[in-house]
Amino acid sequence: MTAGSTALRPLRSRRWTRRTVGVVGLLLLVCAAFGVGAHFLGPVSTAVTLAASFTPLCVALAAAATLVLAAARFWYSALAGTLVVAVGVASQLPLYVGQGGLVSDPAAPVLRLFQANIRLGEADAAALARTVRAERIDVFTVAELTAPAAERLAAAGLERALPYTYLEPKEGGGGEGIYSRHPLTDTAKLSGLQHNNLRATIDVPGVGPVAIYALHPVPPYPLPAWRWAAELDRIGDALAAETMPLVVGADFNSTYDHERYRNLLHLRGPGDAPLVDAAEYLGVGIVATYPAGRWYPAVLAIDRILARGATPMSMRRVDVPGSDHHGLIGDLRLDSVQH
Repeated sequence: MTAGSTALRPLRSRRWTRRTVGVVGLLLLVCAAFGVGAHFLGPVSTAVTLAASFTPLCVALAAAATLVLAAARFWYSALAGTLVVAVGVASQLPLYVGQGGLVSDPAAPVLRLFQANIRLGEADAAALARTVRAERIDVFTVAELTAPAAERLAAAGLERALPYTYLEPKEGGGGEGIYSRHPLTDTAKLSGLQHNNLRATIDVPGVGPVAIYALHPVPPYPLPAWRWAAELDRIGDALAAETMPLVVGADFNSTYDHERYRNLLHLRGPGDAPLVDAAEYLGVGIVATYPAGRWYPAVLAIDRILARGATPMSMRRVDVPGSDHHGLIGDLRLDSVQH
């Protein structure tokens, strides 16, 4: 063996390592590009819907893949990775920019809504009641309400703080409930949906009637995604037909990165009033609520607060002991409501 062949061995090893690293980077970039692209895809597909759920993580994956490709000197692939990152960041910008402006009437009433999925009724009822009292909640929308959970919430004194209720408990995650500080009228279940999705009217002093929706469509997986899409479309029809100002507390089983969910935000009401997502309107970013109680942080922002004819003023995440979801508390100023 000559000295020259011995010297070539480390060089070949470095080339092989660089190529291997580059191939790994390419595979990561392909996965990330699919996840970023899923944000923009409208066709109903379980694979696309699942990928879109993780678009923000895919943006981070694309950035990591781009660094790997640059380190491996795969320059054209690294340039493609930079483009994927740029597109991914652009897809998330609306959640961070916000749309808030001046409030027309700073003295107008504020409605404080608490949205919580209580995990098959297993969440800590006493903790929920404490949160309602401490936060001075006006409306509490509850997903996955069971009959035993409703009894525990009553025993914990929840109805002393929120005495008006519209409850449709159901086993297996399909129950729903609305607890209110103000009287509830015109209660109804939305038709054609697997879970109990509720609507009621509250009469807010100094403002007048406001429609409250407590929503929980089926998930897009493991069920077929077309069923989830059909339920979102049916919910959209109900919200579009609503003539009153409305506030929604929901576990939508959808994130902002689902094109089907964003379609809801394009709905217009009387006077061309827009339906707004509180997180997007306020620019608070990705407020992930699921899964909770794990060793890793929540990654999916599937619990949402929407409004039309009311202005989101704040929104924040709160713990819901015993649930696999975090809750949301949002303040909505009813300044645009006129009667």
